[in-house]
Amino acid sequence: MKAKIMVLDDEPLILELLETSLSRDGFDVLSAASEQDFWKTVKQHEISLFLLDLNLPDGNGLNIARKIRETSDVGIIILSGKTDEVDRIVSLELGADDYVTKPYSPRELSARISSVLRRTSSNMFRLGAEAAQPAEKANEVSFDGWKIQLDSRRVLAPNGKEIELTTTEFDFLKAFVQRPNRVLSREQLMNVTKGQDWVCYDRAVDGLVSRLRRKITPSTDATQTHYIKTVRGVGYMFSP
Repeated sequence: MKAKIMVLDDEPLILELLETSLSRDGFDVLSAASEQDFWKTVKQHEISLFLLDLNLPDGNGLNIARKIRETSDVGIIILSGKTDEVDRIVSLELGADDYVTKPYSPRELSARISSVLRRTSSNMFRLGAEAAQPAEKANEVSFDGWKIQLDSRRVLAPNGKEIELTTTEFDFLKAFVQRPNRVLSREQLMNVTKGQDWVCYDRAVDGLVSRLRRKITPSTDATQTHYIKTVRGVGYMFSP
């Protein structure tokens, strides 16, 4: 089944070009030029990935991305003429999987879409659908033989051994496993684990992530890639 891409951009020429190039690359493309039309279209379809422009006549692409991310881990790519690093970082912090600046190569965009879909292929967005996992699985996350029991706050290694974590280390791990393959900034990590009243210290976060990495290494091989990857200048990403 073709991946269904929802494109939101207020420039008719860009919509036409995207519909043509993405359809040629094998995607099923839907499009809208305003937020109002966007939600009307989304309501009728199950979406595999969103391409969102930032500036709209009746809304903002970041606000839309935030609403989508509240209930789904579906792929989101921001399309923007803004090259400011702040816009890129804010977009990633809100949960976007990628940020592409205009003008862009259709072939490169298609490659980026395919890359995001490989990471998020199991996630679809349907307006009004529940994002939560089934009740029997909602309190446990598994990857590569590891088991994270969210309610009892237990971490079991593939060999069955329980790994001891501090309260904050577990909070960080929980934030990561609930948002796989998404970049989390240092400030965002503190916010999602301890709330908005905490002050973020980069060195404190880096130290906690470093200790967490050592405790959940994929194997005893010191050369093995860690699950928690550093995204230079932005933060960290959990990639099981």
